[in-house]
Amino acid sequence: MSIDAKLVEIVSYIDNAKEEAINAFRFLKETGTLSATYTFNIVHRIPGYDLLLSINFPRPWEKDNGGASIKLSSFSERSELVLHEARLDADTFVHVHTPYLAAWSLAHEDFPIRYVAAQRHLLTRVIPNHLDRTRSVIDIISERLDQHPDWAPPTGILESNGGANIWGKGINKTAQLILFIEEAARFQSLAEQIGGAKEYNPGTLDQQWQRTGLLEKAKETGYVQ
Repeated sequence: MSIDAKLVEIVSYIDNAKEEAINAFRFLKETGTLSATYTFNIVHRIPGYDLLLSINFPRPWEKDNGGASIKLSSFSERSELVLHEARLDADTFVHVHTPYLAAWSLAHEDFPIRYVAAQRHLLTRVIPNHLDRTRSVIDIISERLDQHPDWAPPTGILESNGGANIWGKGINKTAQLILFIEEAARFQSLAEQIGGAKEYNPGTLDQQWQRTGLLEKAKETGYVQ
């Protein structure tokens, strides 16, 4: 492929990714998923190139609050990014602040997913809490995967005393995960008033994973959580 053709391909990809990001920002705002600061920062790897696309959105108090800002950088030079952990099979990383996930992060607790609308899209059943923030996310996650190969790779990590970092495949799909996981955190917080969210009954997970095509993978991997 010529240099000009590559540039056209990259520019077209960036335009489409920006549209996805703007739509994701819109539906996360409209559903009340984001906190009042609208913290929603995306880092996305452009396939086939050593390129990272960063997309940030203005805070509500900023004058120019209509658009997204974009920046390109080298993927290989950002070695601290958790996207370099191949076992996660992720190309999108989002730093986000949402009310109920933030509450779990403030409590220094891992978040156990006990809401089927979120769980059916994930094999992992817990979002760990990044308690030692002197260590990078990739170090924490890689160590967890090394020590617990029987655990499903997490789709994110809570940022203790802050927000959350969520990763996945594609900007839109990752934003959907944020919505589902935040909704789970909200409903589980409400459930605390009447005894707390319970573990899934036998057969529930298989039934839910069957709906999203994850059941076969769940059986192949044999992950215990």
